[in-house]
Amino acid sequence: MGTQYKQYETYPLYLILSTITCALLTAVLAFLMYILEPGLLQLHPFASIISSVVISILIAIIWILCLSLIVASTGIIRLHPIVLRLANQFIYGLFPLTLAIGKVRGVTKDQLRQSMIDLINHLVMLDMYTVDPERILLLTPHCLQESSCVHKVTHDVYNCKQCGRCQVGNLLQVAKDYGCQFIVVTGGTLARMKVKEARPKAIVAIACERDLASGMADVFPIPVIGVLNERPNGPCCNTTVDSERVRAVVEQLIGRNSNDRGKDLSLIHI
Repeated sequence: MGTQYKQYETYPLYLILSTITCALLTAVLAFLMYILEPGLLQLHPFASIISSVVISILIAIIWILCLSLIVASTGIIRLHPIVLRLANQFIYGLFPLTLAIGKVRGVTKDQLRQSMIDLINHLVMLDMYTVDPERILLLTPHCLQESSCVHKVTHDVYNCKQCGRCQVGNLLQVAKDYGCQFIVVTGGTLARMKVKEARPKAIVAIACERDLASGMADVFPIPVIGVLNERPNGPCCNTTVDSERVRAVVEQLIGRNSNDRGKDLSLIHI
């Protein structure tokens, strides 16, 4: 796809900080190997060798994954789906350490988590194909709905009256505009079941970074583009999302850009 990935422009931040994290992990493992070696040699000659081999393998795995991400992010190579799945888990696994390093450099948690999801999305979109709108699934958590709303949308999203009190109505409009499937779920188990029923070619998922990272692995090999929700009232309560960001992702997946939307609007005005 020849689409510009402007909404994923923050991914270099996480890539840089995660590389620094890998370097620090390497230093810690090397130091561990150094201080353990004398004691292991006294215990048994092979114990020191085994320890060195295990730590060396761990260091090699860390840098193979890290360098694969760096090279893949440039578009020079394409990651095999299985490698991409491992890379996604690796990216998320580094988050706590990367966050600690980022705070030293003045990076906030929100900035870092957005950068992490941008990196995963960037890697997915580099190898993405055009998808028919009806094969795209918009998947959102029920916490996106206003908690006091009496119109429950988890069984049928078209129960939404699009009153504007929450973002469910705006997302429903996106689904209507492009003919996408749209499902609101109460948890991971229901989400996996609904994905099996819908059989999409691509998923646009809205959730927190933890649920996005685990959800991407759960529905493998279906490609997932994640959009982070915002939590002004804390987790799992009246969350919100930028519906225009979701719209932009859908347009990318169907091979359309914002200029096309502008042309359509101008034709309507004519």
